[in-house]
Amino acid sequence: MTNRNRRSIVTTVAATGTLGLAGCLSQLDKWRGKNNSPKEKDEDTNQSDTNEPDLPGESVEEFESLDGWSALIDSGKLEAGTDDPYAGSQSAHLTASEGTEAAAIYRSIPDGTDLSGKNFSLAVKFTGRKQLRLTLELFAPNSQNAHVLQRTLIGPKDRWVRVDFGTGRIETQPDLSDVRQIRISARRRGEMSGPIDCQVDDLRAVDRPETGKVMLLFDGILESHYTEALDIMKSYDYAGVEAVIPEAIGEDGRLTIDRLEEMKDAGWDIAARPRTGSKFLHEFDPDMQKGMIERTKRHLEELGFEDGARHFITPRNVLSSTARDLVEQYHEQAFRFGGSPNALPLTDPYNLGFFSGAAGEVTKTYVDYAAEYGQLAVLQFDYINSEKGITASGFESILEYINGKNVEVVTATELLES
Repeated sequence: MTNRNRRSIVTTVAATGTLGLAGCLSQLDKWRGKNNSPKEKDEDTNQSDTNEPDLPGESVEEFESLDGWSALIDSGKLEAGTDDPYAGSQSAHLTASEGTEAAAIYRSIPDGTDLSGKNFSLAVKFTGRKQLRLTLELFAPNSQNAHVLQRTLIGPKDRWVRVDFGTGRIETQPDLSDVRQIRISARRRGEMSGPIDCQVDDLRAVDRPETGKVMLLFDGILESHYTEALDIMKSYDYAGVEAVIPEAIGEDGRLTIDRLEEMKDAGWDIAARPRTGSKFLHEFDPDMQKGMIERTKRHLEELGFEDGARHFITPRNVLSSTARDLVEQYHEQAFRFGGSPNALPLTDPYNLGFFSGAAGEVTKTYVDYAAEYGQLAVLQFDYINSEKGITASGFESILEYINGKNVEVVTATELLES
């Protein structure tokens, strides 16, 4: 585990980080265009321009031709998607009827290809449902030796986003220098009825970093984050990210301003989470959504938490297309449940996924994958030392486990600058 002088790093970020990041994101926004569509269309030809995307790595598959790609038996249909492709003239359009388990496609590579030392991302757009489970499988050299990458998507639907795949499981001993088949599949999540309809495009591979990262994310501004977590984390020289609803500060069982300031002084990010009660953010009209996002950020800035206010934690995890646009307007990163680690370097800072830090061996396995494959594992915690959450000893056990791995524990602000 890499230890650093966290206070000096945060100071440096505050002084120099915003300008550099703003330039980087403006380049990405320029390429991505409206509604996250990457390129402006030529009205005369109805084709995208030929500029290469300003994203990490290189495209493994652009889906400009579907020759070599096939739908798996009993796994839906594959067609060219020419309406609103992500890039170029077409994307791969996967569909499956209600009685079909998944929409899945594959491409065989008889002579094999070398994808060792790489992380992967994919553009995806789905419609007709709120949630989707996306899987990328690399058979190396056969189906008994598979590197399986995955991501849970909880909106936004009906628009293109990028998925930075995290490793979900390893079967036997895959040799990624000899990948013989690539498989992409989409499955239902949440509502298990209805058809599957999604498009995928621009499968990218990028050199993975030598050192993976872990982030410790705390939701609910609960007192136990201060009374149970802060001192233990200080002993490891770790800082976390606290998702804060400004209206709830100081309520019974919640953190006070003084305690949040002490956590900030220990290097923590105090991040923005609008208060939506029992409703989802998208259940409010667009003007109300804008007001909630804007007020939450402004309140945190007024309280002196400017760095943390740059980051958005999605209430109840569901992010609609409207909310995504608003979050991009006011924030520089967005987090919600993803069910796996995230590939590094990131291609979409507004689609960062977390998973439970209290899932025992699953949590530890994902930390292992972050270390081994240069990925980002965002561990989410709520209640600590409570029957509703993880025990204090269980929490310390997770920190001790992280400390024994070749990973760097970062805050959201440090991630932006990495």
